[in-house]
Amino acid sequence: MSGGGHLVCEGLLASVRGRTIFDGLGLDLGPGVHALRGENGIGKSTLLRMLAGAQPIEAGRVLIDGIDLMQAPEDARRRLAYVPDESPVYPFMTGEDLLRFVAAARRMAIGPDIRAMIGGFDLERHLRTRFDAMSLGTRKKMLLCAAWIGAPPVLLLDEPSNGLDRAARDDLARLLRQAGRDRMVLYASHDEDFIAASDAATIGMLSLFDAG
Repeated sequence: MSGGGHLVCEGLLASVRGRTIFDGLGLDLGPGVHALRGENGIGKSTLLRMLAGAQPIEAGRVLIDGIDLMQAPEDARRRLAYVPDESPVYPFMTGEDLLRFVAAARRMAIGPDIRAMIGGFDLERHLRTRFDAMSLGTRKKMLLCAAWIGAPPVLLLDEPSNGLDRAARDDLARLLRQAGRDRMVLYASHDEDFIAASDAATIGMLSLFDAG
């Protein structure tokens, strides 16, 4: 798909059991690699879930390439990929099942770029492995490969380097740099070395709270 890569949110509100996590949060990002920074519990994962449509928006709005996530959720989600920190995949699914499912949902083929990612992450031997039998790092690599299918203009990643070995972290940093040339990449991370390696512009969560 590629092309585009513009993310806007305005006046976002998030709360848990009556406790406000953030209110009036605003963000406007175009192509490039952006890293969310902030203390644990400040709302980075919550924000990414809301931007991806994986958590209801209590107030405010999110636009993916100008498409309102609440008004046209299917159209907006076609233009983004989201990789949470923890695997949301059914435990009985294999790596190959996941890739085929995502490719079918996006009406795209598993192209040479994805095959190259699979090879670079040394995943060929895990394609027929069930998710409940995979290590944390292998699950994360498989989810990343799935996220790249169809080259969605907006990539949202939560702690993408978690569980990865040095070689895989370096490879992912390279992939993020490449994606950022014409797509919008936003990820949360505490890994300062990884942030530097991916050439990410850092965004402090506190700076967003009054931006809406």
